[in-house]
Amino acid sequence: MLLLLLSGPDASSLARLRELERAFGEAQAITGVDSDLLKVISYRLTRFHRVGPSPKAEALPQYGVMGIFHIDEAVAVSGIPESKILEDDRAGILAGALLLKHYLDLCSGELVCALKMYAPEGAREIFARDILALYRSGLEFPILSTRAHPEVEIPKDLASEASEGLNACPPGPEFPEVEEWVPADPSNYTAANRPSDYPIYYIIIHTTEGTYYGAISWFQNSAANVSAHYVINSEYNSSDGAPLGEATQMVCHKDIAWHAGNWTYNTQSIGLEHEGYVSENGWYTDTLYRKSAYISRMASITFGFPADRDHIIGHVEVPGATHTDPGDYWDWAYYSVLVEGLPPADTIVDELSQGFRKYGPSQYWYYDSANGYGAYGHMWHTGSWNGVANWARWTPNLPYAGPYEVFAHIPVGADYDAHVPYIIVHEDGTDTVWVNQGLYSGEWVSLGTYNFAAGSYGYVILLDSSDISGDRIAFDAVKWSWRGGAVCGDLIVDDGDPGWTGFGTWTLSSYSGYNGDYRYATVGGTADSSVWYSPLGCYSGYKVWAWVRKGTNRSTSVHYRIYADVGPRDVYVSQYGESTDTGWIFLDSVCADTLHVVMYDDAPDGTVVIADAIMYELDTTISCPTTAKAERPEDVGGVVISYDDGYVLLKVPFVRDVRLEIFSVDGRSVLRRDLKGVVGWVKVPVRLSGGVYFVKVDDEVLKVVVR
Repeated sequence: MLLLLLSGPDASSLARLRELERAFGEAQAITGVDSDLLKVISYRLTRFHRVGPSPKAEALPQYGVMGIFHIDEAVAVSGIPESKILEDDRAGILAGALLLKHYLDLCSGELVCALKMYAPEGAREIFARDILALYRSGLEFPILSTRAHPEVEIPKDLASEASEGLNACPPGPEFPEVEEWVPADPSNYTAANRPSDYPIYYIIIHTTEGTYYGAISWFQNSAANVSAHYVINSEYNSSDGAPLGEATQMVCHKDIAWHAGNWTYNTQSIGLEHEGYVSENGWYTDTLYRKSAYISRMASITFGFPADRDHIIGHVEVPGATHTDPGDYWDWAYYSVLVEGLPPADTIVDELSQGFRKYGPSQYWYYDSANGYGAYGHMWHTGSWNGVANWARWTPNLPYAGPYEVFAHIPVGADYDAHVPYIIVHEDGTDTVWVNQGLYSGEWVSLGTYNFAAGSYGYVILLDSSDISGDRIAFDAVKWSWRGGAVCGDLIVDDGDPGWTGFGTWTLSSYSGYNGDYRYATVGGTADSSVWYSPLGCYSGYKVWAWVRKGTNRSTSVHYRIYADVGPRDVYVSQYGESTDTGWIFLDSVCADTLHVVMYDDAPDGTVVIADAIMYELDTTISCPTTAKAERPEDVGGVVISYDDGYVLLKVPFVRDVRLEIFSVDGRSVLRRDLKGVVGWVKVPVRLSGGVYFVKVDDEVLKVVVR
């Protein structure tokens, strides 16, 4: 059975679902059509909402809780007025059941034939395939679950109604992982030869205000006067029940789809339509996000524009737009990370990591962009109840086989549930640990130590089912910390090694450094910094050392910043010496799983600073807490900014993404740059003539520059 799991709705929602359950049963009794089949159609077309035609829809209008496309025929067959189908759940379900029964009679009981008739023209094959797949696997939903029907056969010839007609893109879709090619009607787009005649600069994100099938059908209708390059399915189920993404290309990249409501943006963009409704939180599933992000990433690579929020925009952001899509339920933070390419799974799996997946449609999923572990301060949460649950899975890519202590990060917040189940799947079996999330705030909480195989064979699952109803359940990061000891050891990163980066001007000296050389920078003038970064073998206690060749021209106050599990630590040491002492200088003791040190040339005295090797020396006598604050928090310190003859200089105290913007006093944009994963001194070239300028990092004005 395919688990399309939802967290528990509130009491009024539960009451409505129970009424729907009775209505589906009544419709089966009257028509003889299986209520499971009716539920699957309703779920797939409306998520059990009542829908009606919208003046801003980019899909065929649909009606009622059964998402009826052929409303005139439904009224004629059922005798139920259109207004009743739109406003009354029981009437809408009965009308849909009677319409499907009518089609079954016309098709001599053949289900595939009847489903094709229920679907809109141009999407009949795709609709029939998807409904049969979900009917076969079963649907798990509060109150409205269906059983699996393994006896249902899905004909292998059910595919798209692809055509080799006008303006086809042979041998099919232009990106490898796009499944279908169904050409829009030629009267709904403009034939062109992009990017030769029009450059392509943008991706525009739309919501169909209807279903995948309705959009595909509408773009083939010559009366539509609208189209998009791609339509993306909210949920497609393969024959084994695994959720996959699916997209249909309908306009070739070279041609101009009519989607933006602005001719200039039409000529310069690729339009992506996403199945769903702006006002309903139930359509933007993980499968939809991932397929859409793949298309956006491929388009940015193909046409050479940046994959950032200046170039991937919502329909609402198009100048002159009258539409509001994709709306408040669209998660731009998550989508942006998907477009950039998720980082590989590691020993910390956050909700923006490759190894994180949340399951179930998003109707009762909510995200918090103000709290959570990681760069975006982002986490998911649900309500809790004692029934069927939404759930999420964290899967790491572990470097070694052996024991790991597993931690769950409980973000800052309130009203977290007192009794939630974390299920740890490891080499020796499965354990469930119940955690009172309400006891913690911004902390790592130990779930115990277990044996894991190397690689991605173990994982952690969190359900939002609980024996305490009504509170929130937080879905944030999970961490695996090595407890085997044998593979832990010292780690040295020398200047010039992989993992070392110099920002600014560092001069190489081949005289008596660690491994024979070192780097130096002059204090004052151009700002410089040096960064050492490398993963350690395990999370443990370490002594931190810096290799220094002392001298009489060295600074007496060299600034090192060391990143540990509880955040950064600033250490100042003297590199001055009357004799040429050379060797390791002790900096600090830390608990960490990453060697990460930054050194700045901001010392107040001396003439040069030396950048050489950094060593983390394993020390198991250091007591590292099993419940600790978030590692390397992203909210410490701030960006220091200055302007110097054609360059903006930023001193970034820890690895982070920085959005830099400069505006003139009259609001004119002078510069926009997205800097990815920067730390230390960063130089951004820009020429500013005389005047006043507002310099912003992210959304905060840090400085006004007057020249």
